[in-house]
Amino acid sequence: MTPKQIRSVITVVETGSVNQAAETLHLAPSSVSAQIKELNNELGVVLFEPLGRRIILSAAGRELLPSFHKYQNLVNDIAQQAHSIANEPTGVLKLFAPSSMCIYRLPPLIEALQEAAPQIEVMLTHEPYDFQHGLNHGEIDAAILVTEIAPAEWQFHKLYDEKVIYVCSPQRYQAGELSLGFLNEQTVISTEPGCTYRIKAEAHFKTKGLQFKPRQAFANVEVVRRCLLANMGIGLLPECVVEDDLKAGWLCRLEVEGAPYEFSSALIYPKGRRRSPKLNALLAVTADF
Repeated sequence: MTPKQIRSVITVVETGSVNQAAETLHLAPSSVSAQIKELNNELGVVLFEPLGRRIILSAAGRELLPSFHKYQNLVNDIAQQAHSIANEPTGVLKLFAPSSMCIYRLPPLIEALQEAAPQIEVMLTHEPYDFQHGLNHGEIDAAILVTEIAPAEWQFHKLYDEKVIYVCSPQRYQAGELSLGFLNEQTVISTEPGCTYRIKAEAHFKTKGLQFKPRQAFANVEVVRRCLLANMGIGLLPECVVEDDLKAGWLCRLEVEGAPYEFSSALIYPKGRRRSPKLNALLAVTADF
């Protein structure tokens, strides 16, 4: 079994055909077919089967595919480790982070990383994206999450304590502790369904027999913030997003029963996988935060 054979199998799966895989790998289609045939013979199974004019993974191929991905990730890790022995960390560090973290938490981390390891290029991906699939298949090196508890299935490095709060324009401000029933009568602006802190708000409202019913929902926290600055409603946002606005008096924090919601931002990556020099460089700078 060779890395080239595994790479060919995975590329055929990703592109959907031998011809497309050959083009991606800069090989002749006959070479890709030969590598798959050799691997079939060595493993004693048929990895692909025809479906019309296409080929798809066989039952055996589907069962083996996760192991092929692990094999490929290990080959990449060995190559990166070997390179780091003789060279400083280099290459593209691929990260996922929700938009709030991309805008308000990552810039100082990236700046520190650039000073410590200037040969590393950071590539950021934000929602919507299946970060768990990306981590498991080596599409990204790590992810920044906002979470209540440390996920057991990932290595977890805490970055910041995060508070999610209700805020509004000074023109809409109400003093004293506000009830969830009062909020339900207001124009509430939130992030999209499935967002970690929206899920927390929904559960909070449910404990009072109420339904969290935002009038507007946006995938980007900056859009929510802009709506609040325009006095369009009451918003639910991480405190880090509106910290400067609160200090300047452009927005006001509302005291709401059962709020703020407590979270942590953290750097996560797969357990049991050798860390690349690029990821080690990032972990080293996170110690200062």
